[in-house]
Amino acid sequence: MSTVPAHITKSELALRVLRERIRSGELRPGERIQADEIARELGMSQTPVREALRLLQADRLVDYEPHRGAIITELEAETIVEIFRLRCLLEPLAVRLAVPKLTGDALAHVEERHSEFMASAASEAAPRVAELNHAWHWAVYEASGSVFLMDFIRRLWEAFPWRTVRLLPGASAEASAAQHEAVMAAIRAENADDAGRNMLAHIARTEHALLERLTPDSAGDAPEVT
Repeated sequence: MSTVPAHITKSELALRVLRERIRSGELRPGERIQADEIARELGMSQTPVREALRLLQADRLVDYEPHRGAIITELEAETIVEIFRLRCLLEPLAVRLAVPKLTGDALAHVEERHSEFMASAASEAAPRVAELNHAWHWAVYEASGSVFLMDFIRRLWEAFPWRTVRLLPGASAEASAAQHEAVMAAIRAENADDAGRNMLAHIARTEHALLERLTPDSAGDAPEVT
């Protein structure tokens, strides 16, 4: 584990560790969380771990079941539909706001994240692909300069176990790379509307692949891309 800032509380540390393990797939849906083991690993009592679990429950990432305790929330189609409906509204907006600001060093930063993702996608190193996909999206969105918009998008991303995306045949690294490149082409052309539309297409296709994997009958609920 990386060096922890001196000002972070034990509860914040436990929350950070658990959230990352959920996001990365180390902790999987339906898996029981052993609070005593986490506490022992982090060198703390179970109290801050339980506090972290309560916060994760509020974010709907953890459930409590009788005789089992805290478990990682199972992914449901209804949750995906709700999250992606909002993502399809907010993230294209962030892209459109970002495009006029993506020049010089700001554009170079996004290009660097894009190049890293493309190289990793070509190698099919799944965990690394997921990490760099996240980095590229956030490099683009943060350029929007909208604090409130970023906060809303962050909450949507944190409410979803992104590890599932890299497990889907319909959301392959190769397909994702082509969709990322379409967004980047529009950014380079300084075409904010096309960049937003291409991001919408990327998000909607990911939703379709997730829904198709969970329940084929739900795939039709994904937003239509025009």
